[in-house]
Amino acid sequence: MRRVLAGLVIGALLTFVFSAFAVASAAPSRGVVVLLDTSGSMAQGRIAVARQAIATYVGSLPADVQVGLVAFSTQPSLVMAPTADRGALIGALNQLQAKGDTSLFDAVPVGLSALQGISERRMVIVSDGEDTVSRSTVDAAVSAVAAAGVPTDVIGFQYSDDALRRIAAAAGGRLLTASDAGALAAAFAALAVPSSAPAPSPSVVATPEPAPVPVAVPAPTPGQNWQAGVLIVGTFLVVFFVVMMLLTPRRSAAGRKLERHLEHYGAQEPVAAQEESQAAQAALVWTRRVMSDVSAARLSDRLDLAGMKTNAAEWTLLRICACAGLAALLTLVTTWWIGIPVGALSGWLVTALVVKARISKRRAAFADQLPDVLQLVASSLRSGFSLAQSIDAVVRDDNQPAAGEFSRALAATRIGAELEDALDRVALRMRSADLTWVVMAIRIQRQVGGNLAEVLMNTVTTMRDRSQTRRHVRALSAEGRLSAYVLVGLPIGLAGFLFWMRPEYMRPLYTTLIGIVMLAFAAVMVVLGSLWMRKLVRVEV
Repeated sequence: MRRVLAGLVIGALLTFVFSAFAVASAAPSRGVVVLLDTSGSMAQGRIAVARQAIATYVGSLPADVQVGLVAFSTQPSLVMAPTADRGALIGALNQLQAKGDTSLFDAVPVGLSALQGISERRMVIVSDGEDTVSRSTVDAAVSAVAAAGVPTDVIGFQYSDDALRRIAAAAGGRLLTASDAGALAAAFAALAVPSSAPAPSPSVVATPEPAPVPVAVPAPTPGQNWQAGVLIVGTFLVVFFVVMMLLTPRRSAAGRKLERHLEHYGAQEPVAAQEESQAAQAALVWTRRVMSDVSAARLSDRLDLAGMKTNAAEWTLLRICACAGLAALLTLVTTWWIGIPVGALSGWLVTALVVKARISKRRAAFADQLPDVLQLVASSLRSGFSLAQSIDAVVRDDNQPAAGEFSRALAATRIGAELEDALDRVALRMRSADLTWVVMAIRIQRQVGGNLAEVLMNTVTTMRDRSQTRRHVRALSAEGRLSAYVLVGLPIGLAGFLFWMRPEYMRPLYTTLIGIVMLAFAAVMVVLGSLWMRKLVRVEV
């Protein structure tokens, strides 16, 4: 029953993740960029009329459609990158003022670049006069629109010429002309409705060449919803049966034969330990084949040093699963080209840091236990035991990790190694300078004689005094270390929060050259600052 419940829970969770991932990947992003003429010819009330018409048009679009704004006068500028925040867009729109000349052809590439990364794209251009100062040409603007395949609707406000018609026809857009404020509002209304909607008012004139293409995408049909439901249910069933197969224990033939023999002698206790399933064994065999012998041996040594019972193949398989899970999670909250590499790299580094942290913790625990271990050895020596017997008493005391490490030294002596050399290897393995000095004292005592127990007791006293001083210094530097953690983590956490809450605000930081330079400079300064503060608060004892 527990296996069934576990299969249901894990299956439901994994199905939720996979379904969300599929929905997020399949749902196309939609965006519109409005290019507004803000030259001086728009000053006589035209700019206010255009702002009102654009605001009405933006409010009529579906909530998932991202809308951007480009203003062009003497020079084009990206006022607002495509965003779903209608309030921010309207606020930026109301700040525009009419002045300067007209650079329509230069504004077209700016609008196209703002739509990069959006699957369903469209541009709307509002202009009241011909281009006067663009460095580009109408042929370049038409080629850019045609190459990008972005339908471009052009509204000529009391104006129309061949350049506007060519830009509109380049990728299947429409050319509309409006003679007054009402006609301009009707033109925008005509852009936001499907082709089957009623025709616009007579004051809005549309060229008959390009067919109208609605901005909004129709909602999914019931058939699509039915297919999505079948996909989700099928995914759940597959995950459930896979989890059940992994959790179901499979005993070997010899084990089943032994159980049949023991059944003749009475009832047996249930087996507590469960063997690996065939699927888990197959995954581990595949992982062992991929890993080289050198890398597997090195990883096994590190896992053993960290006190982890997992073997190299199991840990590698766990790291791969962690990378895949974190990549899927980041893909849900960002995009696939960010989530997959960042998630995979983060999962691999985090698991490596886990092993490193456990190794450091185990070495620190060994250093803390070493004075007590040496005192026990010294007491055993005073009682008449030999050095090997004294170390064996430490092993029998079973105070980990010291007992496990000293048992390695005793095991090495049983196959012919010198005790001092075995202890030296333990000191090197645990990076214990104190144990290295102790081994040196043991070597000297064996060569010249002396009271080894007294030497060890003096060493214990010195080590405890040093440990007390080290803890005192660490307590005094705690405030500085906490300040360093806050100062390093604050910009990183704030940047992550802004990337999550206001992605359109942070987008120029990684889409423009100056933003990338600023981001790289900030990363370098954070690293240098963290190294500097680490140097300030770190006191060697």
